[in-house]
Amino acid sequence: MWYIIVMKDTKDTYELWFLGDTFNSRVKCRESLNELLVEAGELIVTGRQEGLSVGGVEICCVSADGNDVETVFDFNFADKV
Repeated sequence: MWYIIVMKDTKDTYELWFLGDTFNSRVKCRESLNELLVEAGELIVTGRQEGLSVGGVEICCVSADGNDVETVFDFNFADKV
């Protein structure tokens, strides 16, 4: 008889979203949040330099089971019309 043992080593994560797509994900800790905040700023600057007139970044805290999602940082930009 064969036994399959499934080890779930899942942890809460921070996810960085850019223009509606998941861009990066890291295990939840303060260092990860700081790194994703820097990366979010770089994405905004790069997007603007490349001519994006509308867009945004969002960092969410996602529970290990994926059921709970909480926005911890959100920034959207748009040129005035």
